[in-house]
Amino acid sequence: METQAVNQDETYELLERLQVEHSALERRLNELETFHSLTHEEELERAQVKKLKLQKKDQIAWLSRKTGLA
Repeated sequence: METQAVNQDETYELLERLQVEHSALERRLNELETFHSLTHEEELERAQVKKLKLQKKDQIAWLSRKTGLA
């Protein structure tokens, strides 16, 4: 029973960390999208940030369903 509580705590901590990371990626994406034009490196960064943001969103959704928060 105690192991289950620890695992649940770890899952909630992971979920919280993923949400923080997702928010940071969202802020960076918003910042990049305020530029009138992007350098090649910034375009690559924007694509990478979008990909990572989607991965975090998918992980959050999966964990939310797993923990019954969805």
